[in-house]
Amino acid sequence: MFAGELSVAGGNQGDHMRKRIILMVDDVQLNHKAASLVLQDTYELYEALSAKEAFEIMETVRPDLILLDVIMPVMDGYQMMKVLKSTPYYKSIPVIFLTAETRAESEVEGFNCGIVDYITKPFVPIVMKKRIETQIVLAEYERSLEEKVAEKVEEIESMYDLMTVSFAGLVESRDGVTGGHLKNTSLFFKLFIEYLMELPRYKNELPESLVKRACRSAPLHDVGKIAIEDAVLRKAGGLSKEEFEKMKMHSVIGGDIFAFIKGRIPDREFAEVAEKIARYHHEKWNGSGYPDGLKGKDIPLVARIMSIVDVYDALTSKRPYKEPFSHEKAMMMIAEKSGIEFDPELVNEFLNIEDRIKQCLGVKEQMITEQQYFMVNANRDF
Repeated sequence: MFAGELSVAGGNQGDHMRKRIILMVDDVQLNHKAASLVLQDTYELYEALSAKEAFEIMETVRPDLILLDVIMPVMDGYQMMKVLKSTPYYKSIPVIFLTAETRAESEVEGFNCGIVDYITKPFVPIVMKKRIETQIVLAEYERSLEEKVAEKVEEIESMYDLMTVSFAGLVESRDGVTGGHLKNTSLFFKLFIEYLMELPRYKNELPESLVKRACRSAPLHDVGKIAIEDAVLRKAGGLSKEEFEKMKMHSVIGGDIFAFIKGRIPDREFAEVAEKIARYHHEKWNGSGYPDGLKGKDIPLVARIMSIVDVYDALTSKRPYKEPFSHEKAMMMIAEKSGIEFDPELVNEFLNIEDRIKQCLGVKEQMITEQQYFMVNANRDF
């Protein structure tokens, strides 16, 4: 069954035609000769008289299966198994104990260490060959399934990305004033947060999984604007106090959208991060922001990061009521608000990479085109 499924599931034809590689690790030369007589016609056999020799061989050759003796000097079979299973490059290689050790405790300990089978000497040649064949096929079948799962995960994540930027494009199509802002801000956000995640100070707060989801949700930080009336959203001039109060609701609406879907999608972490960014990116370090008047580090870190890049893009972008400020002027204005509107530690780090930010500003339109962000043409005739 497995061999038939394998031919469909994994690898190309050339891979199936090659001889599978077996590495035998045993400190007794006579045992190598006995195994070689049985295996050499079917497999490409490498021989090592110690664990040290085995690892030297595996620097250039990756075996499809390892036959491993238990009792060896310096490093025995159990110790070698611990090294194999703790090393990503080796951990998926199936290992069979081929040993004169017959105690049941040794067999149990071997399986606890991660071996796939246990053959005692003297071995029956035809039985040993069949057990080796079975374990190689099982390992290759499992590997092919893992590859298919990885491909499917990549497909799903690509779909998430496409849906995210497409929905962001729909939001921007309603906003005749700040078109492109969601996409632009996402570029600066990704650059900044990926820099921060490598710093010791933020490493624990910004694990890779969170950063990945934060970057995905960044284009949706203003998603609540979809519910703001056109008279307010598309107004070219300044807003009245009443209009501004209506506009401020976009952060509440955006947060509520993600709070609603949080318990209804498999990727709960994405919804949680997106909710924090959408709801709190207009909060200010001194507590004068909205919607909740949060202060200092009560504001989620991802929202504090977004608030800086959000303002930077607004400052460096053209608006009906102003020309774009230069990168230098925008940086100076952000620095002036350090400890007032923005987290001072984050502002310092933002200033530390200002050359990278400036470079991103200079090529952002090209980057947007290359990333194929979706944007509805608001002037299109239907």
